[in-house]
Amino acid sequence: MQLLNKENISKNQVNTIEQFKVLAYLKQQFNTDSVSLYLLDKFTIKLVDKNNDVGYFKYNSKTKSVDFYEKNIKNKERER
Repeated sequence: MQLLNKENISKNQVNTIEQFKVLAYLKQQFNTDSVSLYLLDKFTIKLVDKNNDVGYFKYNSKTKSVDFYEKNIKNKERER
């Protein structure tokens, strides 16, 4: 799990295209200065807010959208 710093976020410095799409979504929906973002896997970014509430945002390659999960689930579980 890799923490994204402000420079990583502002320059869209992530490892995969899927993470890039999730980061773009998060930058539109949230004030990224008030949350912590972590790269979890090829598809997922973990968001932690100032109240330590956690959300997982995964890129869904079938629907071409970003899905929200309260718990981190594996890709095989997501396809069920």
